[in-house]
Amino acid sequence: MKLVLCALALSCLVLLASVAMADPWYYSFQVQGTIMNHPAQYSGIFTDAGTGTLQFTLNDAAWPDPSDQDARFAYIWSTYFAGNYNNSTPGAEKWTGSIPGTFSMATTSAPSGYNGTCQGNIIAKFTIRDMNANGILDDEEKFSIQYNMLDGRLSKPCAFPSTGEMACKQGTGALNANGFNFIYVPGIDVLNGTGNLNLVSCPSADEPSSWGSVKSLFR
Repeated sequence: MKLVLCALALSCLVLLASVAMADPWYYSFQVQGTIMNHPAQYSGIFTDAGTGTLQFTLNDAAWPDPSDQDARFAYIWSTYFAGNYNNSTPGAEKWTGSIPGTFSMATTSAPSGYNGTCQGNIIAKFTIRDMNANGILDDEEKFSIQYNMLDGRLSKPCAFPSTGEMACKQGTGALNANGFNFIYVPGIDVLNGTGNLNLVSCPSADEPSSWGSVKSLFR
């Protein structure tokens, strides 16, 4: 009898774990903004696999004011990009800059499990191609919209607010887009890209005690 109960309990746990897992949501988006402005923010909409909005804001509290665009660019470049030059692959020389921030999204017609609102962290990695491989940032590289790109990593902790089907969930995701450049205000970047998000249920407060209750049945 104990063996039967044990098998049933383990089957229930496996079933609960499988229910908690969600299929990743893959989406397309278009956002507008520039890191040369304050806040350093990009906002836009989903253009495929859901109706709603996407926004991410980078942590620019210590950056020079946008009123001095040259000073702001110089700070961003020296802090995040200048020391991260990679020329290990001939023909693909580049600088990368990883900047932390937060993201938010709100959806109304996404796949099941992803309708509602969600907030979390983002690490936005911007890549600037060194087209002539000379280790010097030229204007055509600084303002290129053909080869520069954004590659973001998303994380949604349980502690961050969420509503609807995304309530009480945690997870990770990504986004990427071509066309980034250091455009000066009042100009803006328009980035078209794709992304994904994979959320699972947050652990409930009574899970440890519930598992203890199950184990006590077989003592």
